[in-house]
Amino acid sequence: MKANFHIGFNVLVAMIIVTNCAAGDAQIIRLAGPEAVVGAPPKSCRPALTGEGGSVAWQVLFVHNRAALAEMSRKAVDNRFPLCVFDAVKASDVELGVSFTPVSGKIDQAAGLIFRVRDANNYYVARANALENNVNLYHVVNGVRRQIAGVNVPVLTGKTQQLSVRIEGDAISVSFDGRPLIKVNDGTTQGAGAVGLWTKADSVTAFYELTVSVLKEDQFRRL
Repeated sequence: MKANFHIGFNVLVAMIIVTNCAAGDAQIIRLAGPEAVVGAPPKSCRPALTGEGGSVAWQVLFVHNRAALAEMSRKAVDNRFPLCVFDAVKASDVELGVSFTPVSGKIDQAAGLIFRVRDANNYYVARANALENNVNLYHVVNGVRRQIAGVNVPVLTGKTQQLSVRIEGDAISVSFDGRPLIKVNDGTTQGAGAVGLWTKADSVTAFYELTVSVLKEDQFRRL
């Protein structure tokens, strides 16, 4: 599916709308905004990489005249998973949501949410894929990704959609566009960790806003 995109580049700046930040309250993080300074690195999240293919390149992208954050290296390496990690959150139990638009990619068109992130090789990831038309849940241990569960569902290139995940203890649930898809228990990764964004290989995926709710306040500071 092809779509017409007006694409412009700037550098990531985070505009953060924060409510009172007790556990259970939501923070809405606007991932790109008009204050972006050309050449500046990401300010709200830390680029990282699981796998191969060298450095990652998170940048501001304009899709449907809306500023977003996207990983723009376009490297066609299958074992390549660029991350953008929000180190300000260190929690075991969280609820996350992100709005995104798959733009392009021949190997993958993936949008993911990572949580309980210990480092670039150890975390959970819930991801939607517009080439495979599915939503899957994985754990990554020592850099090796293994699927926990998955559901086939249309994920459309060029359309803005919503991916959400909630983890509380060992209970993990994943929703897509408000529809619950996955509900499992998994205890592979325990304890507090960071959260963030995830993509794969040559995916160009526009991420607009990230919503973070800390359900258990292990360690937390305002973003």
